[in-house]
Amino acid sequence: MSLKVVLSAFAAWYLILLLPIVKGQIPENEVPAELQFVLDPELDKWKSPEELQKDCPYYLSGFDEENRPIWIVDMGIWPTRDILAKGPEWEESYSKHVNQMIKRVYDSIRFRATPENPVTEFNIIVDLDNYTIRHFSSVKAVRFSTEKFSLVTKAAKFGNVVYAVNTNFFAEVVINILRPVLGSSLERVEVFGTNSETW
Repeated sequence: MSLKVVLSAFAAWYLILLLPIVKGQIPENEVPAELQFVLDPELDKWKSPEELQKDCPYYLSGFDEENRPIWIVDMGIWPTRDILAKGPEWEESYSKHVNQMIKRVYDSIRFRATPENPVTEFNIIVDLDNYTIRHFSSVKAVRFSTEKFSLVTKAAKFGNVVYAVNTNFFAEVVINILRPVLGSSLERVEVFGTNSETW
């Protein structure tokens, strides 16, 4: 039997038997009602349209010294208005794309967790570079962005650090407009401007 086959079998065994009992996963009873979709295994099986994957990128960048995952979300280039203008089917897919992102962030907490060294937090860096008024130039875009940003900030309660970087003037105005709507959820998000030397 080749080494590759042995390693593949071990990996499968780990995922099926050991990973579910690792204490790195946030207890289900601590997940807010609005984020219960992260517990749905079917959401992870859903395949986001290639166009959304290309135009609305996010990725796992690595792990910090305590094995907490670090995610980068290039939200400043997400063409929310244009996607929603394509109709209800695209709006539904876009919503799932965002929800799937949040689920993947949630699930990644246990990637490097062990019973001896549990991991219960993540890190998120939201890059708002190129964020412009076009992102908020339709009623649908405002509603959708407010709803999804609210979910992200609720998930931030499990964050070690949640940064918004490259926050230009318009992005900062939008964040301030959303503060009364998002309330205390936004307190966990640290906002930084476009000067990277201050991060």
